[in-house]
Amino acid sequence: MNKLALSAVALLVLALLALPRFVGSLTEARVRERVAAIDASPTTAAQVTSFDRGWFRSTARIELRFVPDNVAGLADVAGGFDAARTLPVALDFAHGPIAVLDGVHFGWSKMIARPDTMAPGVTELQQTLGVPYLFEFRGRTSYAGALDFDADAPPFELPIEEAVLTFSGAMLDGTFAARQLDAKAQIGAVQFTSPTGTFAVRGVYASADNELRSDYVMPGVASFTIESISVIDAAQGATPVFDAANLKASSDVSLDPSGELLEMRVAYDVDSVRLQENEITGAAIGLTLRNIDVAALEAYSATATDAASNGDPAQLMAALGPHLERALKAGPSMTLDPIRFRYDDEPFEGRIEITTNTARLPPAGTLALDNPLLMLGLVNTDANVRVSKPLAATFAVLAARQQLGSDDSIPQDQLDYMAEAQSGLMLTMMIGQGVLVEDGDGYRTELQFRDGAMTLNGNPLPFGL
Repeated sequence: MNKLALSAVALLVLALLALPRFVGSLTEARVRERVAAIDASPTTAAQVTSFDRGWFRSTARIELRFVPDNVAGLADVAGGFDAARTLPVALDFAHGPIAVLDGVHFGWSKMIARPDTMAPGVTELQQTLGVPYLFEFRGRTSYAGALDFDADAPPFELPIEEAVLTFSGAMLDGTFAARQLDAKAQIGAVQFTSPTGTFAVRGVYASADNELRSDYVMPGVASFTIESISVIDAAQGATPVFDAANLKASSDVSLDPSGELLEMRVAYDVDSVRLQENEITGAAIGLTLRNIDVAALEAYSATATDAASNGDPAQLMAALGPHLERALKAGPSMTLDPIRFRYDDEPFEGRIEITTNTARLPPAGTLALDNPLLMLGLVNTDANVRVSKPLAATFAVLAARQQLGSDDSIPQDQLDYMAEAQSGLMLTMMIGQGVLVEDGDGYRTELQFRDGAMTLNGNPLPFGL
C-alpha cells in the first residue's frame, strides 16, 4: 500500500513537472495565433520577432505597427522611438499549473507585457517621463480557460518647451472567457497647459460587456463617459471659453432568438456645452437600428474593407450590391429619438424614423447603387420637430445674418437690426406657407415620405419619386 501511495505521488510530481512544458507549448501557439489575427487587420501589422520557450518560463517579443503613416511620431521626445506607429512589446510568461511570476498563481499561465526596453528609444522615453514603464498589462489564465487581466499606465508630467502635459494615469481591468469580454477602464485627467491657455479632459470612464462574435458583430452593452472638457484662453482670463460637462455615450446590441437579426440602441447625452456666450443644455440623441441582417452586415463590412483598399469605385459598387440587397430584404429601420436640447433654456425636440419599403425592392440582382433616386424610393420617412417660439426666432435671426453676410460698410448694429427685421418676415412667410404650424407656445412641423410621395404637415408636396 505504501509502495502504491509512493508511486501515485511520484506520478503526480512527474505530471506537475511535465505540465509546464506542455502549457508553454500551448502558450506559444496561442500567442502566434493571436498575433497572426492582429496582423490580418487592415489598420495594424504585428510580428513575433522572438519566442524563447523554457520549461517553467518563456519570453517573447512582438512588434506592433500601426498602418496609418500620417500620425505624427514622438521622435523628439523619445529620442527616435516612433511610438505613434511602432510599439515593440516584451512579454514574460510563467507556465502552470502553478505559475510563479510576480507572485504565485494557481492556473494554466500568468503573463506580464510591457514596452520592450531593449528597443531603441523606449528607455529614453521612460526616463523623460519619469515612469518605471510606459504601461503594463498583466494576465492570468484559469484552469477553466478564462483570462483575468488588469493594466495600468503610470502618471507623469512632461515639460514641452514652455508648456506642460500632465497625465494622471490610466487603469484597466476585466475578464475574457468564451468570447465574452467584460472590462472597465478609467483615466483621471489629461491636461495641457501653456502660456497661451489650458486644455483639460477629466474623468474618462469606459466599460464593455460584449460577446466578440466577429470583428463586426459584438452583442452586449458598452459605455463611455467624460466628466468635463474645458479650454481656457489666457488672453481672455481664467473663465473657460469652451466647456462641456458629463458627455455620455452608450450602446446596447442584441440579437433575435435565431441569431440572424441584430438590433442596436445607441444614446448620446451631454449635460451642458458652452462656447463663449452660447450654451446648450440637456442635449440627447438616441439612435435605434432594427432588423439588421447579421450575415449581410458581416459580409458587407468585410467586402467594403477589402474593396476599399483597391481604390476602384466600380469594383466596390459591384462587390457591395448583393450584400446590400440581402440586408434590405430583412426590412431594416433607423430611428433617431429623442433629438433634444435647450438653447438659452429654450427647448428643441425632434424625431426621425426611416423604414425600408420592401414592397418597392427591385427584382433580385437588379439593385443599382449608383441610382440615388431608386435608393430613395426604397425608404419611408417620418420626421417631426417642435421648437419654442423664442428659439425659432433665434434660429431665424441666425439664418438672416447668414444671408446678409458681412459688409464692412454697414455698422454691426445696423446689420443686427436688419437681420431681426428679416427674421420676423421669414417666420411669417413659413407659417403662411404651412411649413410651420403654431402649437401653443411653440411651432411644429411634420414631414412624411411614403411610396415616393411627400407630405408636409398633412399637405401633399408637388414633387416625389
